[in-house]
Amino acid sequence: MHEVLMPKMGETMEKGTIEKWLKKEGDYVKKGDVLYELATDKVSLEVESFYEGYLRKIIKGEGEEVPIMEVIAYIGDKDEPLPEDKFATNLQENLQEEKVLEQETQTKEELKEEKNKEEQAQPAETEHVSISPLARKIAEDHGLDISGIKGSGPGGRIVKEDVEKLILQKQPTETQRIFISPFAKKVATDLGIDYKSLNIKGSGPNGRIISKDIINLSKTVTPSKEKEQVTALPPSEIKILSSTPLKGMRKVIAQKMTESNQNIPHILSYMVCDVTKLIALREGLKERIEKKYNVKITYTDFLTKISASAISEFIEINSSLQDGNHIIYEDINIGIATSVNDGLIVPTIFNADKKGILEIAKNRAELVEKGRDGKISLEEISNGTFTISNLGMYGVRSFTAIINPPQAAILMVSEMYESPVAINGKVEIKTLMEVGVGVDHRIIDGALAAKFLARVKEYIENPELLIL
Repeated sequence: MHEVLMPKMGETMEKGTIEKWLKKEGDYVKKGDVLYELATDKVSLEVESFYEGYLRKIIKGEGEEVPIMEVIAYIGDKDEPLPEDKFATNLQENLQEEKVLEQETQTKEELKEEKNKEEQAQPAETEHVSISPLARKIAEDHGLDISGIKGSGPGGRIVKEDVEKLILQKQPTETQRIFISPFAKKVATDLGIDYKSLNIKGSGPNGRIISKDIINLSKTVTPSKEKEQVTALPPSEIKILSSTPLKGMRKVIAQKMTESNQNIPHILSYMVCDVTKLIALREGLKERIEKKYNVKITYTDFLTKISASAISEFIEINSSLQDGNHIIYEDINIGIATSVNDGLIVPTIFNADKKGILEIAKNRAELVEKGRDGKISLEEISNGTFTISNLGMYGVRSFTAIINPPQAAILMVSEMYESPVAINGKVEIKTLMEVGVGVDHRIIDGALAAKFLARVKEYIENPELLIL
């Protein structure tokens, strides 16, 4: 029998969410077959089976968040007996521990009773009723008159059980206190058993519910499931088209962007660039490159190279603040924010400062295609040190981006547009583009951000500098 474990899909991954099982219990699975869809803190991806056999049991269902290396399913022969799960494996140990705790509790009470035996036989003048301290406290907490309680302890002493019986007699059935061991309560929660609403007869001391009672009950009772609660506004106020819980990639994006917005103090700077030369350079190269290498070179490819070159001169931009440590990276890995069908991914161009624009274009095209087909790997969207967000193709003139944690900076690129510009006392029509940089102000000052952005502007307006 093979254990299917929640895989560790990256250095920072601690848990993953099973989005959808693509095989059901009883299906025959070949090695390499896609078992389920997994959402991590970075991406959604399909996970293949390492084993061949029948999917005997699914332990973790769709939507469950599971720590890495925890069993989520079993694959084995058709008639191979299932191994005990983690709960069953530890059950006997927990039952024994519970039994010991019960015995210890009883022993302590008996010792207290023996110690005070003489006092019980001859109560102090100020104590008209013989009662154990624990029983007295319970009675006081519930406002009970102990004078009418008949004690079952030595010498007619009132003990805890006597007070508890009186509480049960005085309280309405629906509000009766349920005596259940802590471990039994945990077992009930794990198994989805609502012990409060069920009339469970405990087999423990004085009718106390213990774990064995819950386990026996679980065999005949359907576990309760949490129901999604949807609060709808009155129809007269607003009509709702759909209401869907965030999950998968959208949930990851929401969590990361909230983290960034709440924890990273952004400082934003913008400059307007003349892109006349950059346009001319791309126009002169794109047809030849596409014809010879079957690669469409884009402005994003130029901006990736420009950013990497500028970062190499202002390496403090290539940094991160983690656990109170200011980390400056040697590798310059540029992430390119890319829209996909159900969200956003950031493929990484590794060591972009050491690559030419053609190689960058090839990498970018391959990664974007994989991303949109849902075949990109976790490694290909990890370990970025700087991100470019380009909304120019959507006609956006200016925008504010949120830093992609744990990075400390992001470049914002807007649309190209024609505008009159005053040059040496004359007005000329130029093609302009606004670029901006957002930085983590905890470790990057505004002056450094401005110098970096000025260098980016210089490269954009004089792209021939990239060959130097």
